[in-house]
Amino acid sequence: MKNYLIIILIYTFFGCSTQKKVVSDNYFAEDKSVNLFAFVGKKISVIEFDPNAEKEDKTSIDSITGEKKIDRSYVMDLGFRCKYLIQKNIFNKLETDTIDFIAYDHHGRPNFEKSEFVLLYISKSQKGNYYVHRKYQFDYLERDSNGLFFGYMYTIKKSKKHIKYKNKRVASLETLFKEKMKEVFEDLF
Repeated sequence: MKNYLIIILIYTFFGCSTQKKVVSDNYFAEDKSVNLFAFVGKKISVIEFDPNAEKEDKTSIDSITGEKKIDRSYVMDLGFRCKYLIQKNIFNKLETDTIDFIAYDHHGRPNFEKSEFVLLYISKSQKGNYYVHRKYQFDYLERDSNGLFFGYMYTIKKSKKHIKYKNKRVASLETLFKEKMKEVFEDLF
């Protein structure tokens, strides 16, 4: 009986570890030479649009036959006009309290719209007149009892058929951003 009690106590002590608390969420970095903006956003609206509706056909002359030909291009993704309230700038400051940007998603509606708070990654368009979401790049966020933002990191195990997310652990905004910077945006830095 005594051995069972010791085993239960050991299991309780080591098996029920508490998650590390995030101490601060006031991380901010800036490098204006990098076309990337990261911010904590709260959804105002996500409205679908047809990205092919405004496309113009290009005409050219076939060099062999001399016939006029029409070149058309199609976007295979769904387009979304997104409006988010900026709660906190993380990388490169956006000088407004709300941001409008375009998002494209090949799988349907963007997953980032499911969460109240998200860490979003956007860039200016090539012409610089609007912002575009960095495709599929975001982190779900939550708030603790003190109102501080945090997310989660996972150990990812890939096999031929599945991707498994294991070892869920609390992560600060700085950790989430730096991990994306290493894994996804390394060509920008």
